[in-house]
Amino acid sequence: MDRMARRSSTTTTTASSLLHLLGLLSIILLHPTTSSSAIRLQKPITTAVVVPSFREAPAFRNGGTCTSDDVIHIVMPLDGNYIRGTVAAVLSILQHSTCPENVSFHFLSVHLDPEISSLINSTFPFLKFRAYEFDPTRVRDKISKSIRQALDQPLNYARIYMADILPGDVRRVIYLDSDVVVVDDIAKLWCADLAGEVLAAPEYCHANFTSYFTERSGPTRPSPPRSRPTLLLLHTGVMVVD
Repeated sequence: MDRMARRSSTTTTTASSLLHLLGLLSIILLHPTTSSSAIRLQKPITTAVVVPSFREAPAFRNGGTCTSDDVIHIVMPLDGNYIRGTVAAVLSILQHSTCPENVSFHFLSVHLDPEISSLINSTFPFLKFRAYEFDPTRVRDKISKSIRQALDQPLNYARIYMADILPGDVRRVIYLDSDVVVVDDIAKLWCADLAGEVLAAPEYCHANFTSYFTERSGPTRPSPPRSRPTLLLLHTGVMVVD
């Protein structure tokens, strides 16, 4: 009898605990503290970029064949989230350049952060560079909502406006993305013969256009043949532009 009484008491306690737990769950599920609509309307939380620190790079000097007139203009995007790649790219250019003192950098940014500029100055004290602020509203309404998130940032399209942003006396530039590492003298690319063309870039043959165009595309945007959805493009991460 005592054993049965204890079992009955345990069963009652367990049932009571389960009912209590279900009650708590119903409060959480049926009475959320923040509605989904409120979440969508809330202002997105932006996390401040943590600026890393780097050792000071050595002073790269020109070779004996260099002249002061041979200026090479390099344009790169500048984003605090990718500053490690930018530093690596700059270092690789200087390391492999015969005339590193003749290389001039032009950084494009949607926000000129003094901390980032200070980082570049402290890492490359002898670097010739200038930063330009790109107005993101110039492209914000022109970016398709269907592209992947990595490409929907306005800074990705600042390269299109280089002719409007850079000084008028800059007649040729080499544009490099911040994830590029240079393993040879950048002057070889600078001296490329464009044969009268405005731009030179590597071929990119793996773009699938089947999701870019539909049957409703206008005459200015012809839909590619279904039998040939892959067309030739230019990879704009490395460009020589006159």
